[in-house]
Amino acid sequence: MIDHIFLFIYIFSVGATFSAVSMSLLYWLRRRNSGRLNTFLFISYLTILLLLAGVRFYWEELLGGGRAVTIGTGMAEFAGYALLLYYLPATVNHIIGRSWTWLRRISSITACTIYFALGAVYLLTGFLQPISIAAGFLYFLALGVILVDIVRSSSQIRGRSTRVTVLIITLLTVIFLPLVMASRLLGESSGTPMMSQSMRFLFLSLYYFWMAAAGVVFYIREMSADARLPIAEQDIPSKLPLTVRERDIVKSLTQGLTHGEIAANLGISPNTVRNHVSNFYKKLSIRSKVELLGVLRGERDY
Repeated sequence: MIDHIFLFIYIFSVGATFSAVSMSLLYWLRRRNSGRLNTFLFISYLTILLLLAGVRFYWEELLGGGRAVTIGTGMAEFAGYALLLYYLPATVNHIIGRSWTWLRRISSITACTIYFALGAVYLLTGFLQPISIAAGFLYFLALGVILVDIVRSSSQIRGRSTRVTVLIITLLTVIFLPLVMASRLLGESSGTPMMSQSMRFLFLSLYYFWMAAAGVVFYIREMSADARLPIAEQDIPSKLPLTVRERDIVKSLTQGLTHGEIAANLGISPNTVRNHVSNFYKKLSIRSKVELLGVLRGERDY
């Protein structure tokens, strides 16, 4: 009975996730650029992981399926979550237009590799003490570096809704993945399961539901702002105290371009774009793209 309740919660989470995918697709179709396309692909990728988890749970818990299917779906699931640990910092890099540093790259690759290796060992042979404990320690260390780096870099993400969404997804991921891994390692070490498969499935469903909710709220805010002002066809008010370069960047921002895309179009570096954005945000006394649109519409003083 409990398993069927958990399955119902999972189905609800799938519905929320598909809503986020649909809104992401509409958001990209309204103004096509690489940033919106990458976001759509990222959410679609998360949806595939959620569906894989559902297949695995249904096969193992409700049908009592064979080991081959369990290992196959489990490997795919672990590989997907491992890549997620690389995709998150890569997404932040893309948003703020920065390149990989050796520490970021090594931390991401280490976390990805160890997470998948621990998962594969768990599925094929079970717990290998003390190797699994040592690998788990390195995994948590690398994950901590990723978390600190993303949180410290969040101030460079322009737009409050974008910044909040990135932080929510990051925090949910670094809480959920270690929780699942730690429960498996500690459970195998003590001989007593720390968390049943059903409870892991419940946590996973809630994890995806909150990520989908954050995505839906983000797209509602962004598409509402776009609908209120088709700036691409309007001139920026001449009374605004902006330089020619700042006006070019403002218009590019209202067209949905990322800092990296703006830099490529204007032949300047992403850091220069960020500096210009910071300067005219201060001039206009604003902190986000939504507030910028309010100034351009004449609905907000500066």
